[in-house]
Amino acid sequence: MVLKYNGPDFGFIKNVKAKFDQYTEAANNRKASINQLPLNPDRNVLHKFASYNTLFTLSAMSQREINNPSLFLKGAPHDIIAQSGGIGSIANQNNRPPGERERFTEDTKKIIRKSAELRDSLNRATTEFLKNNDIYFRNVEMTSVPGLNEKRRLTSVTNIKMELVEPSGITLIEKIKAAAANNGYLDHLDAPYMLTVEFKGFDENGNAVQVNNDFIKRVIPIKLILMDIDVNQGGSYYNIQAIPYNEFGFTNNFMYPRTSGSLRSTNLTFKDAVHDLTKTLNDQNEQEKDGEFSEYPDQYEISINEDLNPEAKLPYELLAQVGMTQENVNQAAGEEAFTMEFIKFSGNDSILMILEKLMKTHPDYGSKSFDEWKTAVQQRGSDRFNPNGALSTYFKYFRIRTSVVPDPERFDRIRQTNAKLIKIVVEPYYISAYNLATAGIHQDRNYQTYVAKAYNYIFTGDNLDIQNLDINYKVAYYQSRLKDLEANESRTLSTTDSASEERTGTPDNVQGAGDDLLPTQSAVNTAKSTTDGKTSKGDGQLEQFFDAITNPTADMVVIRMDILGDPAWLGQSQFIPPTPTNSNGRSTDNNIDFFRGGEKSNIWNPDLKCFNYDVAEPITNLQFKTPQDFSNTTGVYEISDSQRQVFSGLYKVTQVEHSFADGKFTQTLTMVRFNNQDRPVTNSGNKKIVKKDGVITNVKNPIQLSREIENIWKIRENDRMA
Repeated sequence: MVLKYNGPDFGFIKNVKAKFDQYTEAANNRKASINQLPLNPDRNVLHKFASYNTLFTLSAMSQREINNPSLFLKGAPHDIIAQSGGIGSIANQNNRPPGERERFTEDTKKIIRKSAELRDSLNRATTEFLKNNDIYFRNVEMTSVPGLNEKRRLTSVTNIKMELVEPSGITLIEKIKAAAANNGYLDHLDAPYMLTVEFKGFDENGNAVQVNNDFIKRVIPIKLILMDIDVNQGGSYYNIQAIPYNEFGFTNNFMYPRTSGSLRSTNLTFKDAVHDLTKTLNDQNEQEKDGEFSEYPDQYEISINEDLNPEAKLPYELLAQVGMTQENVNQAAGEEAFTMEFIKFSGNDSILMILEKLMKTHPDYGSKSFDEWKTAVQQRGSDRFNPNGALSTYFKYFRIRTSVVPDPERFDRIRQTNAKLIKIVVEPYYISAYNLATAGIHQDRNYQTYVAKAYNYIFTGDNLDIQNLDINYKVAYYQSRLKDLEANESRTLSTTDSASEERTGTPDNVQGAGDDLLPTQSAVNTAKSTTDGKTSKGDGQLEQFFDAITNPTADMVVIRMDILGDPAWLGQSQFIPPTPTNSNGRSTDNNIDFFRGGEKSNIWNPDLKCFNYDVAEPITNLQFKTPQDFSNTTGVYEISDSQRQVFSGLYKVTQVEHSFADGKFTQTLTMVRFNNQDRPVTNSGNKKIVKKDGVITNVKNPIQLSREIENIWKIRENDRMA
């Protein structure tokens, strides 16, 4: 079912003879009822302007800036390639990267001296660059999938499209080459560039309005990936596609090993596992150097952030699932040492998937209980604006970020590119507890007291932003309850005849059918997201949870909402390359506090007034009502207090489309409604089952442990199944 409504956002006078005071009273009454909602959201900073312009700048970046994000966040663009309004005649004169004096290192200079063609090419490019020929921005579009998603699961996905025009000449490629060379890169194809977005606002009289520049400026390090050029009588038109530079590391060239092997560890910790993975990949690159495939091998640094407990012991369940061997190694006298082989991989296994499999077995980040869910969704904020206080309503999980740092001092003549350092880090990522609601339990809307952005589409003057709403309601929607039939207890590391108690994914206190218009149903399913080659029973609840959070648009209610552009939804931190200090698989990033607004766990950046997409999934509140009829008294639309706000409530934002076209800045938010939020929080825990020899012998309710179940549910899940 798809509902689409396009209409005005204000009361429309039908009866021109209606008294003005009656209309005003009715409008104020509607606004007063809306203001009673427990909302205190942040306003769109661009509403401070009567009009504004969006200014774009495409410029180059140095290796020092990639390693120190504060330099380009607070600094001015240098080596400008294209700019809204024109570059100017002296923009690039004596404009060096911060802290850089020499253009090239001594090794790079030797390479240039040996090649007359390279010298001539650089001289021609530099000559064109210093002419400062104007290249203008026409349109820019960005599509950002900041959270966990079906496209790349545990990483962000962003696509940037830019349309540029050069009235005279075709010099963009020469300017790109020269700008990269000014920062020490002979390879301009893989060099980093920076896209700067600034908003300049004016009042009704055309005077500039002063606003904190941090609120209205965003900087995005980018990697150019595609360019289409159309040359006609109007000049040269460039259609460029780019990605954030911190997503460059997710390309297949870096994400798929060109070898096979297994990870070993004597301490059996998570940091040892990723440290061994780093060593295996670097050995692969060294072997390719020995085979004359490269002159300077790329280097990997893979780590787990210190906040994810990388010293935790690998659980034996993981070893049983993916294979285990034991062999003797050198040890001191009187000590028994052994090496465990716990993860095997081949060239078909993505590094992302290897790390995901590994982290999903971490004892701190398994499936959550309904007791934990209940505590989280009952949290309420105060009457002041404090979106970062909502952290207690989230569960800590993980995501994967990358950074690629080209080395200007090591130009590989065999591959014709600069050697690179590929940093891959597993960092904390917070997932809302509201994702856990299932059939039979309810979670209310207490998060309304934390929202940083709220929208009222209720035909009043409070609607300043929403232009259009498309509602997709899947009437046949149900939640899948995964049942693992592929593995059983008989293949585990050890077996026992004693009974064991397990927590199920079923709430112990379900509520009956009510007056819900959007009820959630569930059904048992044996489908699984991945086949991990397990030889023991996996955690079905965890698989179910990850399937849900990495496929958000499959949920029951999905809305696409068009709004006037708001820099808060542009974000900033998700574009910043991570700078982890790696110590044998454990890492610390000392720059995180700076670009997340003072605290590394900030959901909302108070310094930039935007969401930190790399910390947690953003949540907004939508109030939605449509009028029923015109009032015979006031002549304006009637909105009944008794009307059910079926699609109103809390939504998580899964995708943001930014459009800067024809002088307009608009955004489209793809939002997923949290299920079962129309009734108070259900006081519920998890039902438990008791198993003996793989057979379910009893069902335990933690609230009523003394109660015996009359009908015993028995399911055989081992190889002796009748």
